[in-house]
Amino acid sequence: MPSCTKLWEIKGGVKSSEFEMFFAFLSMEQVFERYNLHSEVQSHSSRELQIESESYNKLRKEAADKTHELRQLNGEELQGCSLRELQKLEEQIKMGLRRVSKAKDERLVRDISVLKRKGVQMMQENRQLKRRVACEQGQSSEPITICSLSDSPQDHDCSDTSLKLGLPNYK
Repeated sequence: MPSCTKLWEIKGGVKSSEFEMFFAFLSMEQVFERYNLHSEVQSHSSRELQIESESYNKLRKEAADKTHELRQLNGEELQGCSLRELQKLEEQIKMGLRRVSKAKDERLVRDISVLKRKGVQMMQENRQLKRRVACEQGQSSEPITICSLSDSPQDHDCSDTSLKLGLPNYK
């Protein structure tokens, strides 16, 4: 920007009050531009703040509702509930209990299946060990009857299984 004296020389016989008004007008125009720019930024940020505030309030209300619902499912804060609400809550709890029971049953079936496989594997290893011991001692391996694990509970009630390894006692 040229200095004041150079502007004075360029303008020629411009009076100093006109000169001051010219610069005052320029600086006022810059002030208005800055004000408008700042207003737009503030307006934009206030809209964002309003949206964030609405979103926060919505999420806070949702969290409070879910907390209240969870307390009701736990049997708390039931005093203000109508009969219809209590019946609905009871049905929700029953459905949840059925799902939990089903998941537990599935888990038990899986665990039992794994244990059966391990039992069969252990019996096979037992037979192999018996054969190895018999071969090392020069005996022929006698057939061993081992009860298999079955699904019916009456097969397990009166069974007694034993395994004896080693040489028979001859007297």
